[in-house]
Amino acid sequence: MRQIVLRVFLSCGLLLLAGCGFQLRGQVQLPPEFSVVYVKSMQPIGSPPGAVSRKLQLLLASNDITLTTDPAQAKAIITILREEDGRRIVATDRYNIKRQYFLAYYVVYQVTLANGRLLIPPEGLDANRTLLFDENEVLGFENAQESLVDNMADDLAWQILRRLQTVGP
Repeated sequence: MRQIVLRVFLSCGLLLLAGCGFQLRGQVQLPPEFSVVYVKSMQPIGSPPGAVSRKLQLLLASNDITLTTDPAQAKAIITILREEDGRRIVATDRYNIKRQYFLAYYVVYQVTLANGRLLIPPEGLDANRTLLFDENEVLGFENAQESLVDNMADDLAWQILRRLQTVGP
C-alpha cells in the first residue's frame, strides 16, 4: 500500500512538472546569420579580453557556432565595446569596518552583419551582487568576490546569447 501511494505521489509530481512548461535550457537555436561569428573585444591594446568576451566565445562554441579569428570570414561580428566591473562599499559598522559591498559588472556590445548592416545597435547590460565581509575570513572574501564576478560575467554572456536568439535580419 505504501509503495502505491509513493508511486501515485511521484507520478503526480512528474505530471505537474511536465505540465508547467518547465524545460532544461539545452542548445540555443540562433538564426543562420550567426553560423560563423567573430567576437571582437575593444579592450585597450595589450590587455586580454574581458571575462564576458571569453565566456561568450565558449558559449557560442558549445552551441555549435563556428568562431573565426578572421572578421572577413564571419557572417556576423559581435563587438564588445565596453566591459568593466567594480565594487563599492554599502555598509560599515560603528568602528568603520567595511561590512557589505556592492559588486557590479557592465558590458556594452553591438552586432554587425557581414554586409556592414548594424543588427543590434550598442546595447548595455549589467549585473550586480551583494557581498558581505567577515574580517575572520579575508581569503574567503577574495575568493567569493572572484566567484561572484565570474558568475556575473557568465550571466551577461548568457543574456547576450539569448538576445541573439531573438533577432533576425
